[in-house]
Amino acid sequence: MRTSMLYALSISLALNLFTGCNKLPTPEKKVITIDPTLGVPSMNGSLSDITATAFEWKAMEDPRVTGYHIYRSTQSNEDKKLQRIATIESRFATHFVDENLVPNTQYQYRFSSKGKGDTESNASETMSVTTLPMIAPVSFFQSVGNMPRSAKVLWRPHPNAKINSYIIDRLNVNDQKWSEIATITGRLNAEFIDRDLKDGQIYYYRVRAVTYDKLITEPSETSKLSTKPLPPEIKNITSSSDLPKAIALSWEPSGINDLDHYNIYRSNTSNGIYTYHVKLNESKFTDITKEDGQVFFYKITAVDKDDLESPQSTPIVQGSSLVKPKAPTSFDGKIGPNGVDLTWVNSDPRTVSYTVIKTTKKSWIDRLLVEINNITDTQFHDGDVNPNVEYLYEVICVDKDGIRSLPTLPIALHYETK
Repeated sequence: MRTSMLYALSISLALNLFTGCNKLPTPEKKVITIDPTLGVPSMNGSLSDITATAFEWKAMEDPRVTGYHIYRSTQSNEDKKLQRIATIESRFATHFVDENLVPNTQYQYRFSSKGKGDTESNASETMSVTTLPMIAPVSFFQSVGNMPRSAKVLWRPHPNAKINSYIIDRLNVNDQKWSEIATITGRLNAEFIDRDLKDGQIYYYRVRAVTYDKLITEPSETSKLSTKPLPPEIKNITSSSDLPKAIALSWEPSGINDLDHYNIYRSNTSNGIYTYHVKLNESKFTDITKEDGQVFFYKITAVDKDDLESPQSTPIVQGSSLVKPKAPTSFDGKIGPNGVDLTWVNSDPRTVSYTVIKTTKKSWIDRLLVEINNITDTQFHDGDVNPNVEYLYEVICVDKDGIRSLPTLPIALHYETK
């Protein structure tokens, strides 16, 4: 009889189907019955990938079969214990894919038919399969440094057609942690330019290849680079204080090979705001001023062909145009019918001549001003005077550049007829 062929065998799903001790977490025990009359799955074979293995078996025509149980163990288990990992609830199924496996690892599998209730067939023969090794890292990786605020990394396109993209990692030198900064799609792409970096900073890079099914290779070798530094600070700046209505600046030329120009920044005060003043291609400059004795403060920078600008020069440089000569002293004058006699004392060695300013007061509001120039003596006689008229006299020193001092205090002179 068919029922006489049934052998009741109570076993634990996890412990009694196969021998050995299981050190993995033990699932809840369940009593099952082995029905030796149920057909054992006949395996056609398997096909392994890096993290998955596919199995195929012959279809079961026995209507008592309701599906299949799959058991697996790994070679890392010391006792080779197999555990149920999946159940297929259809006897018409003939394929199973086990995913999320470890690359380059050996696994053992057995399959059984699932009957009605808690019955199943004897297990198939053990199948030993090994997943494929992980795809090798990118074999060639290098970086290009000394670029302005950027870095370029290059690699050889991965030869494996499964590669779909690349992950670019950069090391943060402050905390020594890697971070993903970019993903480059396309196996044949082979470069990446990292931008907005710091000047003269060291960076480390590596690349990881990614497959279409999101598997990530080990990183490539690390490549180190440094971004282009700023031009060095300008040194040895000199400024003048003895030029008429001008300030001459000069400095030590920048030693960089790709110098493009210099920038001069200027302020009215040493601690004020320094605004851009002029761009030039040589290491000297004459700043024209509007006033005598005008003072300016300067900072100078060098700019290279990549538009990297050096720090502003230190210390601050002060320059000034030539100050006015000092006004004459001891200015005095006398008036009489024969005219006016003026005398004074020279107080500045720069003086080469004098100018007398004569103001005639014709009325309260009407005045006539006359300048008498090119006086080389420290005295002057003015015979063009009239009685009952008030005159004002001032004297100015003039240097060789035509710079005039401030005038002396005016002297008021007049005489009356009797």
